Amino acid sequence: MNQLLAALPNLPVPADYRAGDHAKWLFTLWAGGVALLVLPYCLHRLRKYRDGVPLLMWFGGFIASLGEPMVDYLGHLWWPENLPGPAFEGYGLKVPLLIPFAYVVAVSVTGYFAYRMFQKGVTVRQVFYVWLAITSVDLLIEMPGTVANVYRYYGHQPFYVLKFPMHWAWLNGTGFLMAGFLLWVLEPRLRGARRAVLALVPTFGFFGAYGLTSMPAWASVNMNMSSVPQHLFSLASLGLCLIVVRVIAEVVHQSPPAPAPNPVPVVGAVAVAECASV
Repeated sequence: MNQLLAALPNLPVPADYRAGDHAKWLFTLWAGGVALLVLPYCLHRLRKYRDGVPLLMWFGGFIASLGEPMVDYLGHLWWPENLPGPAFEGYGLKVPLLIPFAYVVAVSVTGYFAYRMFQKGVTVRQVFYVWLAITSVDLLIEMPGTVANVYRYYGHQPFYVLKFPMHWAWLNGTGFLMAGFLLWVLEPRLRGARRAVLALVPTFGFFGAYGLTSMPAWASVNMNMSSVPQHLFSLASLGLCLIVVRVIAEVVHQSPPAPAPNPVPVVGAVAVAECASV
């Protein structure tokens, strides 16, 4: 398998690709630190409210991170060999230590946020606002890493802004939203030991959304095409994402209450009653 991967033009990672000494530790400590800071909240919810959902989602982020090398391979992402780790290897890539913690922060936390918003009640428009918010979180997480050369999207990439292909933002944002939606669907229906299934929600939701939306984006970087069709294919993945968000919104939304009809004046009501009695 390794010999097959090595024969591909885009793999393995170039031996001379290295992250800066400060950047590699900064991003690893940042991802790990934020993930650990979330843990006290999860334990607080469990202890005070007997709510194990945040803790199950927290663990679920680590499980979901096992899918990272698959999307990196399809989306053309390199990790420098000198990053702390690796946490594990797959698809010819060494996945650094920061990634499991980053999944807790990105997939689990944002998915739980979307779930709580759905619980409170949202309109269709507000579901799109939630999607935009968590998509923006992905941009805030990803772009500093590409600028600092902590990882690199290689090859000819569409919508390449600050070394970041923008289709990752809407694909990831839709995956975060889907994790929250799946949690919203399953949590009220699972009781007792069955609630352990919720630890798989980040995996099912995030990568399930990728299965629905990512094909045009991966085609844009893995098929031999010129710049114009490549960008159109990438945009097609955005179209699929918007469809998925709209379907989620249709299921979870609560329409604003209709305005109450104008009350019939008492005099008018009496007149109506008298006419009816004639």
